[in-house]
Amino acid sequence: MAPRDLPKSPLAAFLRNHSAGILEAWERAERRRAPGERSPGYLALREELPAVFERIAERLDAAVSAAVVPQGDEARDSWTGVESLSADFPEPLLGFRVLDRLRDGFDLEDVTAQYSVLRRCVLRAIERTGTQPSWLEMTVLHEALDQVIIDPATRSAAARERALGALDRVSAEGMGNVHIDRLLRRLLEVLLESARSVDWAVMLLLEGEVLRMRAAIGVDEALWGLRAFRLAEGFIGRVVRERRPVALRSAAPDPLATDAGGGAAGPESGAQGERPSDALHALYGVPMLAEGRLVGVAVVSSRRVGEFSEGDRLLFRKAAERAAALASQAQLREQLASERGRFETAIQRLSVGIAVAEGASGAIALSNRRFAEIVRGPEETPSNAPLRTLLSEADDDQRARWLLFRALHGGEAVVREELEFIRGDGERRRGSFSATPVRDGEGRITAAVLVVEDVTELRKAERARELLVEASAMMAESLDHDGTVEQVVRLGGERFADLCALDLDDGGGLPRLVASARLPEARALLPRLLKHPPLLLGETGPLAEALARKEVTLVPLVTDPWLQRIARGPEHLSALRELGARSAILVPLAARGRKLGILSLWTVDRELRQDDTDVAAELGRLASLAIETARLHREAARSR
Repeated sequence: MAPRDLPKSPLAAFLRNHSAGILEAWERAERRRAPGERSPGYLALREELPAVFERIAERLDAAVSAAVVPQGDEARDSWTGVESLSADFPEPLLGFRVLDRLRDGFDLEDVTAQYSVLRRCVLRAIERTGTQPSWLEMTVLHEALDQVIIDPATRSAAARERALGALDRVSAEGMGNVHIDRLLRRLLEVLLESARSVDWAVMLLLEGEVLRMRAAIGVDEALWGLRAFRLAEGFIGRVVRERRPVALRSAAPDPLATDAGGGAAGPESGAQGERPSDALHALYGVPMLAEGRLVGVAVVSSRRVGEFSEGDRLLFRKAAERAAALASQAQLREQLASERGRFETAIQRLSVGIAVAEGASGAIALSNRRFAEIVRGPEETPSNAPLRTLLSEADDDQRARWLLFRALHGGEAVVREELEFIRGDGERRRGSFSATPVRDGEGRITAAVLVVEDVTELRKAERARELLVEASAMMAESLDHDGTVEQVVRLGGERFADLCALDLDDGGGLPRLVASARLPEARALLPRLLKHPPLLLGETGPLAEALARKEVTLVPLVTDPWLQRIARGPEHLSALRELGARSAILVPLAARGRKLGILSLWTVDRELRQDDTDVAAELGRLASLAIETARLHREAARSR
């Protein structure tokens, strides 16, 4: 059978012949159902209906000519032959151009009602003309009319889903340090791309008692950016008062839209120019709330529709929710930055070291200059490196990190635990450490505060005071005046320095050279040092020069050339080198204007400083007193 001889559908012929009458009946019914301004859905459908009827007629002809109708009611009920037509007609019944236009103000409820009226008009015309279509033709007709509403609904839902996904992506950007104005503008761009009925949109954030524009599209940003809107006036004031979305239909004549957003506050409000509301049709304002707190207002408007569709309103509300969350996060970041700035300023003024460690890693998130000076050295600056890189790998420093671990992971508050540690510049110091865990609102430990106080000088002063008190008491109580001299040397070598040597100019019955050492290595060298002639023999050399000046001499760094000058021979020089002294202090001894000798104090593992010379001088004074007292007792004993 040739194509022209294929059977035709009577219902297809009916649609072709009566499409104009059906369209007129549908328009009359629509005016009665929804009087007033026509929606975009109505306008698009009215323009496209003749083409829609022709496409339905083509499907009816194809179904009638191609269908092999099953026999029996049950087989016909389950027959799917009509559905196979979708492969022959892949394009939608509504043209893509119309579907695109339906995005401008698409309202599912309104469009559904329009198509329902259309269906009734088609069925009424069939009945009125006496047309008797087959069950196959009616099945194709109803499925086609259903498709007319499914296509725009599906397209609109997909577009809205893409828009919500884009809003989510913008919100994710807010987790970084992106400026809030840029994020708000991105939200507005997503709105205008997805809801093309919008002509202009603004987002205003609360600043004190006024709202200021922070993002806008479609308006004079230079003009709006200067304006401050009072919270109680105009359309925006109503949105603020009611704390809910406010919609105006055909808003141009409405008094609430006189200024398209409320009264302007401040001296800049006079230069407004033409009112944006003159050509407005739809106006929609949404409060931006964060946990019930107003952070701003979003306003959108259209000159093409009299009222925004519910789908577009939903999209606007979602955008406002995300804008409120982003604005709240930005305000919180600003507040935290301000508080952090004040905190940093405060801790920089403290005389103790402060460090804040965050997370399980214990990385230092914040520290003051004093903390850096204590753990790294005077030339260091605050660092956010992990504590393990700020302290050395010595056992004592491991203990310092353990204190922080106890606070971060065990929730223990450590108070004033003293530990020795090796500073970044290699110097051994002593610190008082305190560590306190920081918990969030749910009791979880999020950070720990480490407080470090350098007590090295304090403890050194305390030890020096105890040393001198003990030496003074020993001299006052001891009757063995010769032994007192050796006790003073022992205290100097074991309690103040690492080695102490007393070199007498004239022993007067006392050993010419007396020495004592704290370290085992130094004690092992004492026999080799003591068997050499007195160091003061000769008229030159550092020791003789210090004795001549009668001044305490500090040698902060012992060098090999200096050792060569004071050594009494190669073996003596070898012993001094093996001692490995780092610093030394030379104290001339005298009594009643007579030179007695010199007291030398040596350190191996620390550097002597200028403040150590006062303790050494006092120790030398006690040694001079002990020597002179012993001499007087011996002279008194000989005269008896």
